[in-house]
Amino acid sequence: MGQDMSKTLRLILFLLFLLAFLVSAPLVVLYTAGYRLDLSHGRIVHTAVLNVSSIPRNATILIDGEEISDRTPAVIENVIPDEHEVRLEKTGYLPWSQVITFESREATFATDVVLFVDEPLSLIETLDVIDSSVSPDGTRLTYITQTSSWLEVWTTTGATESTKLLMRLPYSALATHTLSWSLTGTYLLLAQSKGSSQELSIARVDDGSAIELSNAIGKIDQFWWDASDDDLLYVSSTDEVLRLTLSRGETETLAYEAQRVQSFGDRDLFLTVSNNRTVLSFDEDGTASILTYLPLGSYEFVRGPAGLVSLYESDRHRLILLDPNNREQPIVLNEEVTLWSWNAAGDQLLSTSGYDLKRYLRFENKTETLTRLSEPIDRLAWYPHGTVAFFQSGGTTNAMRLEDPGGSTQVTLAEEVVGPFWLRGDGDTLYVVHETDEEDTIWMRTLHE
Repeated sequence: MGQDMSKTLRLILFLLFLLAFLVSAPLVVLYTAGYRLDLSHGRIVHTAVLNVSSIPRNATILIDGEEISDRTPAVIENVIPDEHEVRLEKTGYLPWSQVITFESREATFATDVVLFVDEPLSLIETLDVIDSSVSPDGTRLTYITQTSSWLEVWTTTGATESTKLLMRLPYSALATHTLSWSLTGTYLLLAQSKGSSQELSIARVDDGSAIELSNAIGKIDQFWWDASDDDLLYVSSTDEVLRLTLSRGETETLAYEAQRVQSFGDRDLFLTVSNNRTVLSFDEDGTASILTYLPLGSYEFVRGPAGLVSLYESDRHRLILLDPNNREQPIVLNEEVTLWSWNAAGDQLLSTSGYDLKRYLRFENKTETLTRLSEPIDRLAWYPHGTVAFFQSGGTTNAMRLEDPGGSTQVTLAEEVVGPFWLRGDGDTLYVVHETDEEDTIWMRTLHE
Protein backbone atom coordinates (compact mmCIF):
# COMPACT_ATOMS: atom_id res chain seq x y z
CA MET A 1 0.00 0.00 0.00
CA GLY A 2 2.92 2.28 0.79
CA GLN A 3 4.22 1.65 -2.70
CA ASP A 4 0.85 2.62 -4.19
CA MET A 5 0.87 5.83 -2.13
CA SER A 6 4.34 6.64 -3.43
CA LYS A 7 3.24 6.17 -7.03
CA THR A 8 0.18 8.33 -6.42
CA LEU A 9 2.27 11.07 -4.83
CA ARG A 10 4.73 11.02 -7.69
CA LEU A 11 1.87 11.24 -10.17
CA ILE A 12 0.35 14.17 -8.30
CA LEU A 13 3.70 15.96 -8.17
CA PHE A 14 4.24 15.29 -11.89
CA LEU A 15 0.84 16.69 -12.74
CA LEU A 16 1.46 19.75 -10.57
CA PHE A 17 4.80 20.42 -12.24
CA LEU A 18 3.23 19.87 -15.64
CA LEU A 19 0.43 22.30 -14.77
CA ALA A 20 2.95 24.85 -13.48
CA PHE A 21 4.95 24.49 -16.67
CA LEU A 22 1.89 24.85 -18.88
CA VAL A 23 0.89 27.97 -16.97
CA SER A 24 4.33 29.54 -16.54
CA ALA A 25 5.81 28.83 -19.97
CA PRO A 26 3.38 31.14 -21.83
CA LEU A 27 3.84 33.75 -19.08
CA VAL A 28 7.60 33.60 -19.51
CA VAL A 29 7.21 33.93 -23.26
CA LEU A 30 4.83 36.86 -22.83
CA TYR A 31 7.13 38.47 -20.25
CA THR A 32 10.12 38.06 -22.53
CA ALA A 33 8.10 39.58 -25.39
CA GLY A 34 7.37 42.65 -23.26
CA TYR A 35 3.90 41.88 -21.93
CA ARG A 36 2.98 42.77 -18.36
CA LEU A 37 -0.05 42.59 -16.10
CA ASP A 38 -1.60 46.04 -15.70
CA LEU A 39 -2.99 45.72 -12.17
CA SER A 40 -4.75 49.10 -12.28
CA HIS A 41 -6.91 47.97 -15.22
CA GLY A 42 -6.80 44.20 -14.70
CA ARG A 43 -5.40 43.36 -18.11
CA ILE A 44 -2.28 42.13 -19.88
CA VAL A 45 -0.67 44.84 -22.02
CA HIS A 46 2.32 45.17 -24.29
CA THR A 47 4.67 47.62 -22.63
CA ALA A 48 6.24 50.84 -23.87
CA VAL A 49 9.87 52.02 -23.88
CA LEU A 50 11.42 55.24 -22.56
CA ASN A 51 14.69 56.39 -24.10
CA VAL A 52 16.08 59.14 -21.86
CA SER A 53 19.31 61.13 -21.75
CA SER A 54 20.36 64.34 -20.04
CA ILE A 55 22.93 67.12 -20.12
CA PRO A 56 24.84 66.53 -17.89
CA ARG A 57 24.78 62.72 -17.73
CA ASN A 58 24.21 60.43 -14.72
CA ALA A 59 20.93 61.94 -13.56
CA THR A 60 18.62 59.81 -11.39
CA ILE A 61 15.47 58.62 -13.18
CA LEU A 62 12.16 58.37 -11.32
CA ILE A 63 8.88 57.14 -12.75
CA ASP A 64 5.82 57.97 -10.63
CA GLY A 65 8.18 58.67 -7.73
CA GLU A 66 9.89 55.28 -7.93
CA GLU A 67 13.64 55.45 -8.53
CA ILE A 68 14.93 53.43 -11.48
CA SER A 69 18.24 51.64 -11.06
CA ASP A 70 19.62 53.06 -14.30
CA ARG A 71 21.12 56.55 -14.68
CA THR A 72 20.96 58.73 -17.77
CA PRO A 73 21.49 57.90 -20.56
CA ALA A 74 19.24 54.84 -20.33
CA VAL A 75 16.58 52.84 -22.13
CA ILE A 76 13.77 51.94 -19.73
CA GLU A 77 11.79 48.99 -21.04
CA ASN A 78 8.50 47.54 -19.86
CA VAL A 79 6.76 50.83 -19.01
CA ILE A 80 3.03 50.17 -18.53
CA PRO A 81 1.08 52.13 -21.19
CA ASP A 82 -0.58 55.04 -19.38
CA GLU A 83 0.24 58.50 -18.08
CA HIS A 84 3.37 58.54 -15.90
CA GLU A 85 5.37 61.29 -14.26
CA VAL A 86 8.99 61.05 -15.39
CA ARG A 87 11.47 62.99 -13.29
CA LEU A 88 15.22 63.53 -13.57
CA GLU A 89 17.26 64.59 -10.55
CA LYS A 90 20.92 65.36 -10.07
CA THR A 91 22.60 66.77 -6.98
CA GLY A 92 23.19 70.53 -7.33
CA TYR A 93 20.86 70.85 -10.34
CA LEU A 94 17.24 71.90 -10.79
CA PRO A 95 15.05 68.82 -11.44
CA TRP A 96 13.10 68.14 -14.61
CA SER A 97 9.73 66.44 -14.65
CA GLN A 98 6.89 65.82 -17.07
CA VAL A 99 3.71 63.80 -17.23
CA ILE A 100 4.12 61.70 -20.36
CA THR A 101 1.55 59.48 -22.06
CA PHE A 102 3.10 56.14 -23.05
CA GLU A 103 1.54 54.08 -25.81
CA SER A 104 1.73 50.30 -26.14
CA ARG A 105 4.55 49.01 -28.38
CA GLU A 106 5.92 52.55 -28.85
CA ALA A 107 9.17 54.18 -27.76
CA THR A 108 9.07 57.64 -26.19
CA PHE A 109 12.19 59.79 -26.42
CA ALA A 110 13.23 62.33 -23.80
CA THR A 111 16.72 62.98 -25.10
CA ASP A 112 19.26 65.68 -24.27
CA VAL A 113 17.15 67.02 -21.41
CA VAL A 114 19.13 70.03 -20.21
CA LEU A 115 19.46 70.35 -16.43
CA PHE A 116 20.56 73.72 -15.03
CA VAL A 117 22.62 74.26 -11.91
CA ASP A 118 20.52 75.29 -8.89
CA GLU A 119 22.34 78.52 -8.12
CA PRO A 120 21.22 82.17 -7.69
CA LEU A 121 22.46 85.18 -9.62
CA SER A 122 25.59 86.88 -8.31
CA LEU A 123 26.79 90.45 -8.94
CA ILE A 124 30.16 90.64 -10.68
CA GLU A 125 30.56 94.25 -11.88
CA THR A 126 29.07 97.74 -11.83
CA LEU A 127 29.43 99.92 -14.94
CA ASP A 128 28.42 103.27 -16.36
CA VAL A 129 27.37 102.22 -19.87
CA ILE A 130 26.35 104.55 -22.72
CA ASP A 131 25.38 101.70 -25.06
CA SER A 132 25.97 97.96 -25.34
CA SER A 133 25.57 95.13 -27.83
CA VAL A 134 25.80 91.33 -27.74
CA SER A 135 27.85 89.59 -30.45
CA PRO A 136 26.04 87.69 -33.25
CA ASP A 137 26.92 84.31 -31.73
CA GLY A 138 25.64 85.44 -28.32
CA THR A 139 28.90 84.79 -26.45
CA ARG A 140 30.23 88.27 -25.60
CA LEU A 141 29.16 91.78 -24.68
CA THR A 142 30.59 95.00 -26.06
CA TYR A 143 29.83 98.28 -24.32
CA ILE A 144 30.64 102.00 -24.54
CA THR A 145 31.76 104.03 -21.53
CA GLN A 146 33.00 107.57 -21.02
CA THR A 147 36.23 108.15 -19.12
CA SER A 148 37.10 111.82 -18.68
CA SER A 149 37.34 113.24 -22.21
CA TRP A 150 37.53 109.80 -23.86
CA LEU A 151 34.94 107.48 -25.32
CA GLU A 152 35.97 103.86 -24.75
CA VAL A 153 34.65 100.63 -26.29
CA TRP A 154 35.22 97.46 -24.25
CA THR A 155 34.44 93.81 -24.92
CA THR A 156 34.10 90.86 -22.56
CA THR A 157 32.90 87.26 -22.46
CA GLY A 158 32.19 87.74 -18.77
CA ALA A 159 35.44 86.31 -17.45
CA THR A 160 37.66 89.00 -15.91
CA GLU A 161 40.69 88.08 -18.01
CA SER A 162 38.65 88.42 -21.23
CA THR A 163 37.76 92.11 -20.73
CA LYS A 164 39.75 94.31 -23.09
CA LEU A 165 39.71 97.76 -24.62
CA LEU A 166 38.89 97.85 -28.33
CA MET A 167 38.71 101.58 -29.04
CA ARG A 168 39.45 104.91 -27.39
CA LEU A 169 38.25 108.06 -29.13
CA PRO A 170 37.74 111.72 -28.15
CA TYR A 171 34.34 112.16 -26.50
CA SER A 172 31.78 114.56 -27.93
CA ALA A 173 28.58 115.28 -26.07
CA LEU A 174 26.91 116.23 -29.37
CA ALA A 175 27.49 112.87 -31.02
CA THR A 176 25.25 109.80 -30.94
CA HIS A 177 26.83 106.36 -31.00
CA THR A 178 25.89 103.05 -32.60
CA LEU A 179 27.62 99.68 -32.26
CA SER A 180 27.40 97.26 -35.18
CA TRP A 181 28.85 93.76 -35.64
CA SER A 182 30.02 92.09 -38.83
CA LEU A 183 28.19 88.90 -39.87
CA THR A 184 29.88 86.50 -37.44
CA GLY A 185 31.46 89.05 -35.10
CA THR A 186 35.01 89.25 -36.45
CA TYR A 187 34.74 93.05 -36.62
CA LEU A 188 33.02 95.67 -34.51
CA LEU A 189 32.05 99.07 -35.90
CA LEU A 190 31.38 102.22 -33.90
CA ALA A 191 29.42 104.88 -35.80
CA GLN A 192 29.47 108.42 -34.40
CA SER A 193 26.82 110.67 -35.88
CA LYS A 194 27.12 114.44 -35.68
CA GLY A 195 24.29 116.13 -37.51
CA SER A 196 24.16 114.71 -41.03
CA SER A 197 27.69 113.27 -41.01
CA GLN A 198 28.93 109.91 -39.72
CA GLU A 199 32.38 108.78 -38.67
CA LEU A 200 33.17 105.06 -38.66
CA SER A 201 35.73 103.33 -36.46
CA ILE A 202 36.33 99.58 -36.90
CA ALA A 203 38.29 97.13 -34.77
CA ARG A 204 39.13 93.45 -35.17
CA VAL A 205 37.65 91.91 -32.03
CA ASP A 206 40.13 89.08 -31.36
CA ASP A 207 43.20 91.35 -31.09
CA GLY A 208 41.73 94.87 -30.89
CA SER A 209 43.61 96.09 -33.96
CA ALA A 210 42.13 99.07 -35.79
CA ILE A 211 40.99 98.79 -39.41
CA GLU A 212 42.05 101.82 -41.43
CA LEU A 213 39.47 103.06 -43.94
CA SER A 214 40.40 104.40 -47.35
CA ASN A 215 40.82 108.14 -47.77
CA ALA A 216 38.72 107.76 -50.91
CA ILE A 217 35.59 107.38 -48.78
CA GLY A 218 33.80 110.69 -48.63
CA LYS A 219 30.68 111.66 -46.74
CA ILE A 220 28.87 108.55 -45.51
CA ASP A 221 25.08 108.53 -45.68
CA GLN A 222 24.58 104.86 -44.80
CA PHE A 223 26.60 101.77 -43.98
CA TRP A 224 25.75 98.09 -43.65
CA TRP A 225 27.51 94.76 -43.28
CA ASP A 226 27.25 92.03 -45.87
CA ALA A 227 24.75 89.39 -44.73
CA SER A 228 26.73 86.52 -46.30
CA ASP A 229 30.40 87.47 -45.97
CA ASP A 230 31.95 88.51 -42.66
CA ASP A 231 34.72 90.46 -44.41
CA LEU A 232 32.56 92.88 -46.41
CA LEU A 233 31.24 96.32 -45.43
CA TYR A 234 29.25 98.69 -47.65
CA VAL A 235 29.10 102.48 -47.39
CA SER A 236 26.93 104.70 -49.55
CA SER A 237 26.54 108.35 -50.33
CA THR A 238 24.09 110.11 -52.60
CA ASP A 239 25.80 109.02 -55.82
CA GLU A 240 27.76 105.80 -55.18
CA VAL A 241 28.04 102.57 -53.20
CA LEU A 242 31.45 101.34 -52.06
CA ARG A 243 32.31 97.80 -51.01
CA LEU A 244 35.15 97.45 -48.50
CA THR A 245 37.03 94.16 -48.14
CA LEU A 246 38.47 94.69 -44.68
CA SER A 247 41.06 91.91 -44.49
CA ARG A 248 42.75 93.17 -47.67
CA GLY A 249 42.13 96.87 -47.21
CA GLU A 250 40.43 97.09 -50.63
CA THR A 251 37.73 99.58 -51.67
CA GLU A 252 35.57 98.95 -54.75
CA THR A 253 33.03 101.29 -56.33
CA LEU A 254 30.02 99.32 -57.49
CA ALA A 255 28.87 99.86 -61.06
CA TYR A 256 25.23 100.34 -60.10
CA GLU A 257 23.21 102.35 -57.62
CA ALA A 258 21.18 100.42 -55.07
CA GLN A 259 19.46 100.88 -51.73
CA ARG A 260 21.13 97.73 -50.40
CA VAL A 261 23.62 95.19 -51.75
CA GLN A 262 24.62 91.70 -50.60
CA SER A 263 26.98 89.11 -52.00
CA PHE A 264 25.45 85.75 -52.86
CA GLY A 265 28.02 83.22 -53.99
CA ASP A 266 29.80 84.76 -56.98
CA ARG A 267 26.98 87.22 -57.69
CA ASP A 268 25.50 90.32 -56.07
CA LEU A 269 21.94 90.79 -54.92
CA PHE A 270 20.65 94.34 -54.78
CA LEU A 271 17.49 96.28 -53.95
CA THR A 272 16.21 99.15 -56.09
CA VAL A 273 12.93 101.04 -56.49
CA SER A 274 10.89 100.98 -59.71
CA ASN A 275 7.28 102.02 -60.35
CA ASN A 276 6.47 102.35 -56.65
CA ARG A 277 7.79 98.88 -55.90
CA THR A 278 10.98 97.53 -54.38
CA VAL A 279 12.83 95.24 -56.77
CA LEU A 280 15.16 92.44 -55.69
CA SER A 281 17.59 91.57 -58.47
CA PHE A 282 20.76 89.66 -59.25
CA ASP A 283 23.67 91.36 -60.96
CA GLU A 284 24.60 88.98 -63.79
CA ASP A 285 27.51 90.35 -65.81
CA GLY A 286 26.27 93.91 -65.47
CA THR A 287 22.64 93.05 -66.21
CA ALA A 288 19.89 93.11 -63.60
CA SER A 289 18.01 89.81 -63.41
CA ILE A 290 14.83 90.37 -61.38
CA LEU A 291 14.11 87.81 -58.69
CA THR A 292 10.92 89.33 -57.24
CA TYR A 293 8.95 92.50 -56.57
CA LEU A 294 8.10 93.68 -53.07
CA PRO A 295 5.99 96.51 -51.64
CA LEU A 296 7.82 99.76 -51.05
CA GLY A 297 9.57 99.78 -47.69
CA SER A 298 12.77 100.10 -45.69
CA TYR A 299 14.46 96.78 -46.46
CA GLU A 300 17.83 95.45 -45.39
CA PHE A 301 19.59 92.15 -45.92
CA VAL A 302 19.96 90.23 -42.66
CA ARG A 303 21.73 87.10 -41.56
CA GLY A 304 19.99 83.86 -42.52
CA PRO A 305 20.66 80.19 -43.30
CA ALA A 306 22.81 79.11 -46.25
CA GLY A 307 20.93 78.89 -49.53
CA LEU A 308 18.28 81.46 -48.64
CA VAL A 309 18.12 85.25 -48.86
CA SER A 310 16.81 87.04 -45.76
CA LEU A 311 15.28 90.52 -45.81
CA TYR A 312 13.84 92.60 -42.98
CA GLU A 313 11.38 95.43 -43.59
CA SER A 314 11.59 97.66 -40.52
CA ASP A 315 8.50 99.83 -41.16
CA ARG A 316 6.08 96.89 -41.08
CA HIS A 317 8.34 94.53 -39.09
CA ARG A 318 8.33 91.82 -41.76
CA LEU A 319 10.94 89.08 -42.02
CA ILE A 320 11.08 87.66 -45.54
CA LEU A 321 12.94 84.51 -46.61
CA LEU A 322 13.51 83.86 -50.30
CA ASP A 323 14.85 80.93 -52.26
CA PRO A 324 16.73 82.43 -55.24
CA ASN A 325 16.70 79.07 -57.03
CA ASN A 326 12.90 79.15 -57.24
CA ARG A 327 12.12 81.90 -59.71
CA GLU A 328 8.40 81.00 -59.85
CA GLN A 329 7.68 81.32 -56.11
CA PRO A 330 10.83 82.59 -54.41
CA ILE A 331 9.21 83.77 -51.14
CA VAL A 332 9.43 81.01 -48.52
CA LEU A 333 8.34 82.98 -45.45
CA ASN A 334 6.80 86.41 -44.88
CA GLU A 335 5.86 87.04 -41.25
CA GLU A 336 5.55 89.89 -38.78
CA VAL A 337 8.63 89.71 -36.56
CA THR A 338 10.30 92.11 -34.14
CA LEU A 339 13.08 89.82 -32.86
CA TRP A 340 14.48 86.60 -34.27
CA SER A 341 17.36 84.15 -34.00
CA TRP A 342 18.46 81.17 -36.13
CA ASN A 343 19.87 78.09 -34.47
CA ALA A 344 23.41 76.96 -35.35
CA ALA A 345 22.19 74.41 -37.91
CA GLY A 346 20.08 77.02 -39.70
CA ASP A 347 16.98 74.80 -39.74
CA GLN A 348 14.99 76.45 -36.93
CA LEU A 349 14.06 80.10 -36.48
CA LEU A 350 13.04 81.49 -33.11
CA SER A 351 10.98 84.69 -33.38
CA THR A 352 8.49 87.01 -31.74
CA SER A 353 6.21 89.80 -32.89
CA GLY A 354 5.75 91.03 -29.33
CA TYR A 355 3.89 88.80 -26.90
CA ASP A 356 4.23 85.44 -28.64
CA LEU A 357 7.20 83.11 -29.03
CA LYS A 358 7.25 81.14 -32.28
CA ARG A 359 9.43 78.57 -33.98
CA TYR A 360 9.74 78.16 -37.75
CA LEU A 361 10.91 74.75 -38.99
CA ARG A 362 12.67 75.48 -42.26
CA PHE A 363 12.57 72.09 -43.95
CA GLU A 364 8.99 71.43 -42.90
CA ASN A 365 8.04 75.01 -43.83
CA LYS A 366 5.93 75.19 -40.71
CA THR A 367 5.50 77.83 -37.98
CA GLU A 368 4.32 76.88 -34.49
CA THR A 369 3.46 79.08 -31.51
CA LEU A 370 5.40 78.00 -28.41
CA THR A 371 3.89 80.35 -25.83
CA ARG A 372 2.02 83.62 -25.37
CA LEU A 373 2.93 86.04 -22.60
CA SER A 374 1.27 88.92 -20.80
CA GLU A 375 4.34 91.15 -21.31
CA PRO A 376 6.35 91.66 -24.51
CA ILE A 377 9.46 89.61 -25.22
CA ASP A 378 12.51 91.87 -25.13
CA ARG A 379 15.33 89.46 -26.08
CA LEU A 380 15.77 85.90 -27.27
CA ALA A 381 18.54 83.47 -28.22
CA TRP A 382 19.31 79.77 -28.65
CA TYR A 383 21.12 77.73 -26.01
CA PRO A 384 24.03 75.71 -27.51
CA HIS A 385 22.87 72.36 -26.03
CA GLY A 386 19.68 70.45 -26.68
CA THR A 387 16.80 72.33 -28.27
CA VAL A 388 16.43 75.14 -25.76
CA ALA A 389 15.27 78.72 -26.32
CA PHE A 390 16.25 81.58 -23.99
CA PHE A 391 14.00 84.63 -23.82
CA GLN A 392 13.51 87.65 -21.61
CA SER A 393 10.14 89.17 -20.79
CA GLY A 394 9.15 91.57 -18.03
CA GLY A 395 12.59 91.41 -16.44
CA THR A 396 12.54 87.60 -16.25
CA THR A 397 14.97 85.48 -18.26
CA ASN A 398 13.66 82.00 -19.02
CA ALA A 399 14.88 78.81 -20.67
CA MET A 400 12.31 76.77 -22.60
CA ARG A 401 13.00 73.17 -23.63
CA LEU A 402 11.27 72.64 -26.97
CA GLU A 403 11.57 68.90 -27.58
CA ASP A 404 10.20 67.47 -24.34
CA PRO A 405 7.78 64.60 -25.11
CA GLY A 406 4.99 66.02 -22.95
CA GLY A 407 5.28 69.52 -24.42
CA SER A 408 7.61 72.47 -23.86
CA THR A 409 8.81 73.03 -20.30
CA GLN A 410 10.12 76.28 -18.86
CA VAL A 411 12.72 77.23 -16.24
CA THR A 412 13.21 80.71 -14.76
CA LEU A 413 16.91 81.63 -14.63
CA ALA A 414 16.84 85.31 -13.61
CA GLU A 415 14.20 87.67 -12.24
CA GLU A 416 13.97 91.47 -11.96
CA VAL A 417 17.00 91.93 -14.21
CA VAL A 418 16.29 93.87 -17.41
CA GLY A 419 18.95 94.13 -20.10
CA PRO A 420 21.05 92.22 -22.62
CA PHE A 421 22.06 88.65 -21.81
CA TRP A 422 24.71 86.39 -23.28
CA LEU A 423 26.22 82.95 -22.73
CA ARG A 424 29.90 82.32 -22.13
CA GLY A 425 31.80 79.70 -24.06
CA ASP A 426 29.98 76.38 -24.15
CA GLY A 427 26.90 77.79 -22.44
CA ASP A 428 28.23 77.09 -18.95
CA THR A 429 27.45 80.60 -17.64
CA LEU A 430 24.61 83.08 -18.18
CA TYR A 431 25.36 86.81 -17.91
CA VAL A 432 22.69 89.51 -17.71
CA VAL A 433 23.13 93.28 -17.73
CA HIS A 434 20.69 95.09 -15.46
CA GLU A 435 20.11 98.54 -16.92
CA THR A 436 18.92 101.43 -14.72
CA ASP A 437 19.07 105.22 -14.96
CA GLU A 438 21.72 105.37 -12.20
CA GLU A 439 24.09 102.54 -13.18
CA ASP A 440 24.38 99.25 -15.00
CA THR A 441 25.33 96.02 -13.27
CA ILE A 442 26.43 92.68 -14.69
CA TRP A 443 25.09 89.54 -13.03
CA MET A 444 26.08 85.93 -13.62
CA ARG A 445 24.60 82.50 -13.02
CA THR A 446 26.32 79.15 -13.53
CA LEU A 447 24.21 76.91 -15.80
CA HIS A 448 26.28 73.72 -15.85
CA GLU A 449 29.65 72.59 -14.56
